[in-house]
Amino acid sequence: MSEVEYRLDAIAKEFVKKTQRIADPLKAATIYQETAEALSAELIQSVPVKSLFIYANQTVDVLKADLQDANADHAFVKAKIEILERALRVKSVDYLREVVPINTNIAQHALFSANPKNVPSQVMTTAHGVRSVHIKNNTGEVLTTYEARVMGAIQSLWFKKNIDGKPSVELKYADILSELGLTDGSANYKRIQESLMRLMNIEVTLTQYQRAKNADYEEIAFTRLIDQIVFRRKVGTTNHYQYKFEIKLPEWLAEANKEGDLFDVSLILMNDLKSYLAQGLYWLISSYADKPVVKLELATLAGHFHFLDNGEPIMQVFKIVERIKNACEELKAVGFIDQFEFSGKKQGLNERYVTVTKNPVFLNSPVKSRELLEQIDLFTDL
Repeated sequence: MSEVEYRLDAIAKEFVKKTQRIADPLKAATIYQETAEALSAELIQSVPVKSLFIYANQTVDVLKADLQDANADHAFVKAKIEILERALRVKSVDYLREVVPINTNIAQHALFSANPKNVPSQVMTTAHGVRSVHIKNNTGEVLTTYEARVMGAIQSLWFKKNIDGKPSVELKYADILSELGLTDGSANYKRIQESLMRLMNIEVTLTQYQRAKNADYEEIAFTRLIDQIVFRRKVGTTNHYQYKFEIKLPEWLAEANKEGDLFDVSLILMNDLKSYLAQGLYWLISSYADKPVVKLELATLAGHFHFLDNGEPIMQVFKIVERIKNACEELKAVGFIDQFEFSGKKQGLNERYVTVTKNPVFLNSPVKSRELLEQIDLFTDL
């Protein structure tokens, strides 16, 4: 018996004990709601979130079948379903409480590598993904999905702090760490600073830049993701970590932000994803904001996340496919997708596809918290 099942069984038994045999219907309903909320919160605190989602994915059909079994304890099974549903609702809303608006041009150009290794021999590289990008950097450093997360934090802070739409915004390291859900400290300050410098120093050419959603034209943009950084510190000191600095976004990005070519991501959810590829895939799939189902060719994904060099795989094809599969499993484990499947050819990357179905709660639509809760229901057909 898994840890989740052990805890859920114990909590469900407690739920049944506290809610049965109450004669007054109004009192019974009140006790039912209060007990369900308290015990679902207890479940969230007692087991890892990933384990909770994995358990839910694996046991939905079993719980449904148990309700059809005449010999099953239906009150106990219904209690398990109620507690599990409520726990998943609460956690999913936690993920969506602090969503960050990201520009679609950033996500759908192949900017960020899920293979974080420098390529010192290559000054100019081209990554062919959903939208291709040319990348120039004299040091051979690459932008990874960590830079994507930092860029997401900057975007979020730009929207929160910038009231006049200008490209510049004043920040602190602590602001970025807070957006990312990371702890304060010099090690993380240093990593953030290095990431900011890469975002400013690495030149990129966006080959299919669009100024607005549903734009009639696409353009080529020669740019950087951060146009300028001005660090500040007191005269005579060497440490500027605690002081404000100013970041200037490129004009095209500030304009595109104002035009609304955006989608939402949860940086908190990204923290729960261990692999660079799972983080990048979450970011990319989220950019198809209006699509509940997203189908992508494996060759496109391999290029998008820099597993190809001049069109050739940098590792054995089966390893790339395995990484994509594992990344999808991670996304399923945190509840972002309901399912995924491979189709097309059985070998290679070309004409071989992965199709992912999003959890309805993560579809990019303007909903209120109450409406969100109503959408998250694993057992709607009971």
